[in-house]
Amino acid sequence: MLITAHTLVAGAIASKIPDPIIAPTLSLVSHFVMDSIPHWDFGTKWSQRPKWQTGMVAILDTIIGLSLSYIIFSPSTPPLPLLLSLFFGILPDLVEAPYYMFFVGNIAKRWKHNSFMTAIGNALHSIHIYENIFHTKTSFSLGVVTQALAVVFFLFILR
Repeated sequence: MLITAHTLVAGAIASKIPDPIIAPTLSLVSHFVMDSIPHWDFGTKWSQRPKWQTGMVAILDTIIGLSLSYIIFSPSTPPLPLLLSLFFGILPDLVEAPYYMFFVGNIAKRWKHNSFMTAIGNALHSIHIYENIFHTKTSFSLGVVTQALAVVFFLFILR
């Protein structure tokens, strides 16, 4: 899912349950639930475009998602649960991003003789595999629709 989708649902969770422990925990769980719904995101077919392009669009999506969610939910939600929920709602993607950016493809050869960086790469690869257990990706047109419907559904039940 797009970061914007994750942050909107995380913001809704924090606005409904403004507890600084429960809201972030539910936001983290919601990430995996949402990723199990067939969707399209910038990670879909990421290897078919330059890494810088995927990275820049992902950064823009993150800025938009965090800003939009903060603008929508900050008037009615205490800052701590909201910020923690937004962070935990996107945490799996934040942890996975360095794997794609620094350890996949030719860039990984740079770390070939550095055991510390190899260990980090292996750890990130393990996280990547675990996180992708939940991913169900589909085409752009269907994936955007299912993603929008999922966000609307979660916003509706959390209102």
